[in-house]
Amino acid sequence: MRRKGYLGCFVLVTAAVLLAGCKGGDRGGLASGGQEAEDGGLTKGQWIQLLGDKFGYNRFEGSEDYFSDVGPEMDCYSAVQSCREWGVLAEENEFFPEELADWEYAIETSVRAIGIDKLNRAEPGSQVTEENLVEFFTTQIASVEEEALDSGVSREDGEQILGYAYDFGTNLVLPEMCQVVYMEGVREAKGQTIVPDEDGFHAYVADGTAYEEGDIIYMAPTADAPATALKVSSAEGSTITYEQAVMEEVIEELQVSGTFEAETIIVEAAEGVAVSLEDSGRARAVYAGYGEMPAGREEGGPVPLGLKVKGDTVTFDKTFDNGASITVKLSGIKATADIDYHVFKGLKKADATLTFKDSITASYKKEEHSSHQYNLGKIKVPLGGTPVTAEFSLIVNLGFNGEMTLTYTSDIVAKANYQKGCGFAGSIENQNAACDLHAQATITVEPAVKAELCCLSRGIVNAKITSGVVAVGTADVDFLGDEPACLDLLMWVPLRWAINEDGCVLTDFIKDAKISKVVWDSESSKIKKHFHFEDLVLVDACTRGTGKKVETVVVEDKHTPYEYKVFEFEELVFGFIHVSTQAVHLAGGDSKAIQIISLPGGYSAADLNYKAEDPSVCSVSGGTIRANGPGSTRVVISTGDGKFNTYVSVFVEQEYHDMSGFEPL
Repeated sequence: MRRKGYLGCFVLVTAAVLLAGCKGGDRGGLASGGQEAEDGGLTKGQWIQLLGDKFGYNRFEGSEDYFSDVGPEMDCYSAVQSCREWGVLAEENEFFPEELADWEYAIETSVRAIGIDKLNRAEPGSQVTEENLVEFFTTQIASVEEEALDSGVSREDGEQILGYAYDFGTNLVLPEMCQVVYMEGVREAKGQTIVPDEDGFHAYVADGTAYEEGDIIYMAPTADAPATALKVSSAEGSTITYEQAVMEEVIEELQVSGTFEAETIIVEAAEGVAVSLEDSGRARAVYAGYGEMPAGREEGGPVPLGLKVKGDTVTFDKTFDNGASITVKLSGIKATADIDYHVFKGLKKADATLTFKDSITASYKKEEHSSHQYNLGKIKVPLGGTPVTAEFSLIVNLGFNGEMTLTYTSDIVAKANYQKGCGFAGSIENQNAACDLHAQATITVEPAVKAELCCLSRGIVNAKITSGVVAVGTADVDFLGDEPACLDLLMWVPLRWAINEDGCVLTDFIKDAKISKVVWDSESSKIKKHFHFEDLVLVDACTRGTGKKVETVVVEDKHTPYEYKVFEFEELVFGFIHVSTQAVHLAGGDSKAIQIISLPGGYSAADLNYKAEDPSVCSVSGGTIRANGPGSTRVVISTGDGKFNTYVSVFVEQEYHDMSGFEPL
């Protein structure tokens, strides 16, 4: 008798799972009656720990303990400290963490966790106060039996209360407001009076306005384009040479709030990736993979990057040489922002919520092992008439072995919240996830989306979400004996996230603004299915070597140990070296320092490497470029480990020698 691995068996598995995600607009009823803990319910310490995990209240700025009876050795310490700073807790001096939390206490703290000020701005007629927290919850969020308010809260009931409160807060609509105070000397260009060339650093001034070297020009957002700012390097007649100006050079004060849905999407696809767009469910024509065909261009011709299109859904498609294909769709993009920034006084407030629906389809049919990481592209969504944009980058881990198709959908909610004097709060929810898998072997599909709120090329806050599906199949077939052919399939949905992995305005002001967390792995995933087949019959446990007859019992076995071969990927890391300009113009002998705006997390500007591709044109030392001779080249900037790089184009002008014989006056 011999055993041998065999992956030729056919399995069809369908798993559709609905996760926590009762939308705030669909108000339901809550009633005490969930499974109670042995001690009668959650203690206050346990409840606040649960609330802190849900809303991201786990970091605090204060250096002293708020309560005499809650110390650093306690599990609930960080959540209690943070919730006290954020005003979620009303207690003073003592917290009494071992007391039981009742429904009234849970509801009051849940409403405070949403934010009373935010509720009143989003619902002007509601007038939420400390005196009517329970009334507001029971009339606007979810109904509760009055007699339940004094009873203990089980973990199950507590998760429901938090789920309703969290989703209600996510669906709040803030009124739109934008106030901008520009730095002294900033000049505002009207309409489309400055027309950039395709090279990205020359522009034509259409209205005849005269600009000089050093001028900062701000172009306000329009219905079809985000705000931009230019810094003039040189001017000659109606042509200017420029570099991109960043927020700190343009804006002295910025106050932005509102809830914005995607109307215009600006697309930049990676090489070989086709892009199609839809507007409210109506399909749009696809032009060369980027969108509708621009007037005067022929199908298949070159397409400019950053094409602006109307729409609320964008789909990225790529087919690979190894037979794999991947489709990733983002839709329903909505951003709620509340930002108060002063370049001299610092960041007062940065509250951001980004929501979107992702849909992934992947397929592969080839008897070989293949695993890669792929960049799919980027999209940018202007937020109304503000200088703020929501930007998304997509990378995917793909691992295949055998034949399989997969579809996966989920709703993503990413929140980051900072107020001066309070800690940093951040959370990410993966809601309403569902997947359909047809596999003959093994698949790993892990799309990662980086979502970022930006203002004039400067990131304010960013979040990375890695989800997808991992399905691992193993087979054992006894060709010469009488043991059953066993096929085992383990499937789970991973979920990892990080907030402010890349440097941004928040990380400049707050040392603790970077958070990363593995929410679901192969052990803890809320979507996890384990199937064992013998001779293509689903059974409750492996019968090999037991002499038992195979019975058709469809009970998941969680105890039998199996070894799985999983695709091993490095963590997907989004990292960008942001510089103040992508082009430098120098005269002979001149020099200029490259300004580093931000770096991927964990890297320092002091560790960057600089290299001029043509030393005869320029040399570079410590980030300062010096002109050597006429011509053009690139300076490559990279991190010490080589993982991240960017470049700056350098143009050195030919020196002018006057041969006319005239003496200067």
